[in-house]
Amino acid sequence: MADVNDYRPVEGKRYLDEAQDDAYARSSLHGDALVEAESRMPVREAAALPGDRPVGRFDREELLLSGAWRMKGCEPADPGSPAPSTGWFGRRGRESPGMAEGWYKPGFDRGGWSEVTVPTTVQKALAELGELADPYWNANTLEELEEHGEPKELPLWFRRTRAERMDWWFAKTFEAPQAWRGRRLTLRFDGLDYSGTVFLNGMSLGHHKGMFGGPELDVTNLVRFDGENELVVRIDQAPQSWNGLLKGSPGYGWHYGHLISQGIWKDVRLRAEPDVSVADVYVVTASIADNEARLLVDYSLRSRLPDFAKAAVRGEIRREGSGAEAAALRFLSEVDIAPGLNKLRAEVALPNPDLWWPIGYGDPSLYRLSLQVGVGDGEPADGESVAFGVRTVEMRPLADTAEETEYRWQFVVNGVPMFVKGANWCWTDPMLEQSEAKYERMLELARRGNVQMLRAWGGGIVEDDCFYRLCDEKGIMVYQEFPFCWGPIDSPHTDLGVVDRQVAESVKRLRSHPSLVMWGGGNENGPHGGADEGLFLVGRRCRQLDPSRPFHRTDPWGGSVHNWHVYHFGEPLDAATLGMPSVFYGEFGIPSMTNRSSCVRYVPEEELASWPPTEESRGWLAHFHQFGLKDVIKVMRYGAYGPIRGWDDYILYSQTAQGDSIRFTADMQRSRAGRSATGFWYYKFTDLFPGHSWAVVDFYGTPKLSYYRALQACRPRSAFATAEKLDGWREGETFAAELHVANDTREPLEGASVSAVLYGSGFGVLGAKRVEGLTLAANETRGLGRIEAALPSADDIRPFLLAVALRAADGTLLSDQWYWFNAQPKPEELAAFERAHVHNDNEYPGEEAVKAFELYAGLPDAPLRRLPGTRLEWRIERSGEGGVIAIRNSGDVPAVRVTVEGFPDDWDCYLEENDFGLYPGEERRIAFEAGSRARLDGLRVGAWNAPATGADGR
Repeated sequence: MADVNDYRPVEGKRYLDEAQDDAYARSSLHGDALVEAESRMPVREAAALPGDRPVGRFDREELLLSGAWRMKGCEPADPGSPAPSTGWFGRRGRESPGMAEGWYKPGFDRGGWSEVTVPTTVQKALAELGELADPYWNANTLEELEEHGEPKELPLWFRRTRAERMDWWFAKTFEAPQAWRGRRLTLRFDGLDYSGTVFLNGMSLGHHKGMFGGPELDVTNLVRFDGENELVVRIDQAPQSWNGLLKGSPGYGWHYGHLISQGIWKDVRLRAEPDVSVADVYVVTASIADNEARLLVDYSLRSRLPDFAKAAVRGEIRREGSGAEAAALRFLSEVDIAPGLNKLRAEVALPNPDLWWPIGYGDPSLYRLSLQVGVGDGEPADGESVAFGVRTVEMRPLADTAEETEYRWQFVVNGVPMFVKGANWCWTDPMLEQSEAKYERMLELARRGNVQMLRAWGGGIVEDDCFYRLCDEKGIMVYQEFPFCWGPIDSPHTDLGVVDRQVAESVKRLRSHPSLVMWGGGNENGPHGGADEGLFLVGRRCRQLDPSRPFHRTDPWGGSVHNWHVYHFGEPLDAATLGMPSVFYGEFGIPSMTNRSSCVRYVPEEELASWPPTEESRGWLAHFHQFGLKDVIKVMRYGAYGPIRGWDDYILYSQTAQGDSIRFTADMQRSRAGRSATGFWYYKFTDLFPGHSWAVVDFYGTPKLSYYRALQACRPRSAFATAEKLDGWREGETFAAELHVANDTREPLEGASVSAVLYGSGFGVLGAKRVEGLTLAANETRGLGRIEAALPSADDIRPFLLAVALRAADGTLLSDQWYWFNAQPKPEELAAFERAHVHNDNEYPGEEAVKAFELYAGLPDAPLRRLPGTRLEWRIERSGEGGVIAIRNSGDVPAVRVTVEGFPDDWDCYLEENDFGLYPGEERRIAFEAGSRARLDGLRVGAWNAPATGADGR
């Protein structure tokens, strides 16, 4: 697709995008000869003539082999090191019991094997059988690793459990349809994790590596029609390390928890192949102009005929979800095909298309392309359909983008430059449960949380089709990184053949999804000391197979940053963020604790009565980073809003700190939109394991308070403030904050107003500013100048607050933000302790941990919680399965941090807003959805300066 690219050349300038592409074009690096040969095949044009015959979905002749299987584990062939020798010298290899006893042979007695349901992972199956203690519960994972984890010389979190050190055998019998006699048959696996060997009727079909598709095997001469067939799969022991493999890394325990997945985690099917089949359909919007979209449709025809033939390819494009009576664009291509693979392209003009837009910019309209192929005048032999969106993605440089070393970072969708407000995404289940309900819950929370783009983070997985279908439907853009994390090493440790096949399979599977806007080579793969073969091959293959999207070698790279000076290095949030400006922020944030309602799902409730956690708090440790206390202590540094003397304090303050950290960096980035910054992905949106983590939505799909702070910071239309520091303001200083307003939509905002009010500790007004009659063009961010005030006595600025609001011309509130300063009262002893624990000393062993908990418990004050009090009145107005919670501040001073407590965690329950401020006399109507099973009688509403009450006022 030489005429399709994600960037336009700039005369006289050469950015990292061109530098990469030039290198890929010169290179012949590959890992798999067949993939390379296919990539070099010419694409023939197939003229798209008007068609008149309807084209529907085609039902392929397949036998689904998922469902009931049998499973048994055994010792692996040889887990030792160094590797055994098969010659005359050295250590002899040991055969596994499964191979020695012929578990792959037909008729083997499997009476003692366990019945399991495929797709599954080994751990999921064992847990369902009651043979593995729930890895999520209490100290089960910690105890398994302590007692049985190997090798013992490694830290607990890097050991492998008993299950992970075993080979696992799966077996299934099936009967092939008699009508398939004489047909070409293929056995297709959508996902084996991570490697294994396939046997059919006692015959080995070879070994496979890679969890993101394959193998696809010709079994024409092996399938029996006179009785049962037996399919056996041996899954190898889990790899000791993820490094150099395309495999998610958090399950190895460096993050939190531990579970290295193994198994047949996706469907298995037997397919009767037609004489001519269609595959690899790829729809690209080449251009949009004059009420017409020019589409390029690439596809492959595989002919199993012995001779050349004439094929008729019929296509139909219609709006997704439209009825049979709706208008459709139909076309016909008549092509000559040779035996084997034929790569073809048709150009189609789609009149008056409805475009696919991301969140905040319009509807994510979708179309469906259906293709059917037949030979000569015969009936259709095969067909395939894909959903797609009419949209273009272009990357543009900012004015100060460095040539050769920096990427273009301005995302331009359908010609509209965007400031991207996004988050990192971690896959949702270490047992690889592909739950559509969980995907729906998490992605709907992302949509409602104004997350325009998810970075499918390179420590995770290449995401599922269900994930992408839902992102398409919800208008959520995705940057998909391949799971190379922290320095993929070169050959021979990285198998380039596996990389080549897995990347090609994944790109062809996902490239028609409009939500997918960028590919990446992985997470934090810094400067490489060698040939960098693995990442280079990923980039080369992505650009060959999908030139319509950018590819970034890794993140951070080429202009982006990850800011872990905050938190990991212990530096202050404000100074560290201001000291690390970047055109794009790839990661930033801090962890927090889950809500109490989620805590009791992974530790006994009585554990919540014990504070602080110690080295003996085993249930808690099993759900902390690397089974230690250090991350909890690191969070208290940023969440010292008052004495921390119990889990409820810590939950509230840690979630507050997490929300503050996201908002501070998001505001700083957004204030520079279009000039020197183009977006951010905060770290992170979802969890892989229940526990203390960086996610704003926990493993169970329950939003934290920080979710709502991020939601507020990411509103499409927003007024906000930026200041140079959060704490340390002194009497007599002049406080100054820059005010900003953003209209990240395609519609102008006319007659709007922005108000900013600065309050002292007693809610006396220290300063105010109001801008009225604002007109913002579509997609405009503007500075509104400063709000300044001389700070009065120390007693009146411990703390002080700034309220910023944006209202439409009719007075409707579009956004508001409440900021607090001098809110963390740290005595000198604690400040000195924190200064001593930065960078490499930011660890808390033994007595250091005890000292830290004592210091934070001994904080002398909670300034935000002793503001002058007010009163809240509230009621529920329910209508069907939805309604509003109407909350009114009936007092004479603002209500700070108004919080709805006890809202149901059910997956069909959504709360529009939480953790906000109310001016005196103001009423806010918070919309909610709550399914028929959800009860709201446990709701309580309060603020940090107003007591929480039930609906009856008690």
